[in-house]
This record gives sequence, structure tokens and C-alpha cells, in this order.
Amino acid sequence: MFQFLAQRPCKNPISHGFSLVETAIVLTIIGLLIGGVLRGQELIASARVRNAIDQVRAVQVAFYGFQDRYNALPGDLTSAQAATVSPFASAGLSNPGDGWIPIADSEQFFNNVAQAGFLSCAQCMAQQLVSVPLSAAHSPTNQYGQPIFFAFPAPASLPANNVLGTYFLSLQASEGTKAMVTTGGLIDSKTLAEIDRKVDDGYPATGQFRMSDLIPSVNGTLTNPAIATCTPSDTVYTFVWAIAPPGQCQGVLLL
Repeated sequence: MFQFLAQRPCKNPISHGFSLVETAIVLTIIGLLIGGVLRGQELIASARVRNAIDQVRAVQVAFYGFQDRYNALPGDLTSAQAATVSPFASAGLSNPGDGWIPIADSEQFFNNVAQAGFLSCAQCMAQQLVSVPLSAAHSPTNQYGQPIFFAFPAPASLPANNVLGTYFLSLQASEGTKAMVTTGGLIDSKTLAEIDRKVDDGYPATGQFRMSDLIPSVNGTLTNPAIATCTPSDTVYTFVWAIAPPGQCQGVLLL
């Protein structure tokens, strides 16, 4: 009987945890997974920056290419000039041939460069005979489906101060006479800051790349987001891009 009891198996065997090697392997796998996720997010952010840069640069090339070929401003064509481009090219609607392209003729601009083959934009090909609100229906759109616009405004159309409610953020209204193309809205200011660092000086109120606070929505409604959400400033107007947290803004490239 004593021998039988001695041979009975133990009901509570000692359980063993992970060994150091097994723990190290698990931690390594977790680290690789986290690194992969972070790397993936970095690649996505980089792709967004590159996409926005490529879009505005393509418009810049189209603008100068059109002038070189036709010796005229796209978006400011007279009816006779438009006919030399294409039967479906739009003439300017605001004082055509005067040497300026107001924001109201942005869609005429994109029609002209698209009809001439300088820009790929299917929705821009339709001839625009009447003035319509800026919208995604007849303009190129960014990666968020928001329309971008083009302007080369006459000095007389600009207010005395360009800080708020104009085409871009600037302390000198005279700079508004430059041709410009926007990135479209819904781009966060952290992404715009990275774009600015890659193509310009990294500041939203100076250089070639700026912040715009006049943003057309998909249906053409113009909105004015608060500048402070994207470019906090101090009392001496030292503007920087808001990073933490970023706001949803729009950038503009002066050509």
C-alpha cells in the first residue's frame, strides 16, 4: 500500500514561465511590429508631402509652358486667343487680355492649360462660358478631394493689408501681385511645414511658399479658418507653422 501511494503522480506539477530567450524573442517581434507601423506612417506622410509638391510644381510648369508657346496668359485669353488654343478653350471672363488673372478666372486658367496639353485634368477640359464658384467640378483637386486655385491678381484688386482674408499670408500687400497656386484645403499644418522646408524657407509668411487663409471648399464656398490654428504668431508677427497640435490649412506657392 505504501508503495502504491509513492508511485501516484503529483496532482500539482510545478509550472514553468517563459525563459529569457523566449522573452527576448517576443520583445524583438513586438519591436519589429512597432517599427514597421511607425515606418509605414512615415512613408504615408512623406507621400502626402511629395504629392502636394508635385501638384503645385506641375501647375507652375504648365503656367510658364503655356506662355512660352502662345505668348499669352492662360486664364486671361481673349476669344480670338482662346480659338488658337482649342475650340473648347475658355476665354477670360474678367477683363480678358488685361494681363491679370483674378481668382474668379481660376477655372478658365485650368481649362486653358489642360486644353493646351500642359496639365492632365479631365474635369478642367469643359469650356467655361460663365463665371461659376470655384469648385472641384472644374478644378484640379488635391489628395483630399479639395479644389486648388490659381490667381495672378491685379494690384488694384488687393486690400491694403494681406494678413487676413486674402489669397495668402503676407505682411506686404504688394506681394499679392505675384502669380500663385494653392495646395487646396484640408492639409494639416504639420504637412505644410514639411512642404515649406523642402521647397522654401520653412516659414509660412515669407519666401515662395506661404499659408493661405482663403480656402474654396468642394462646392465653391470660400472659408477663412482662423490663422491661429495653423500659424500662431507673437506680437511682432513672427509666424511659424503650428505643429502640436496641427490645424487644417492651405498652402500657396508664389510663382
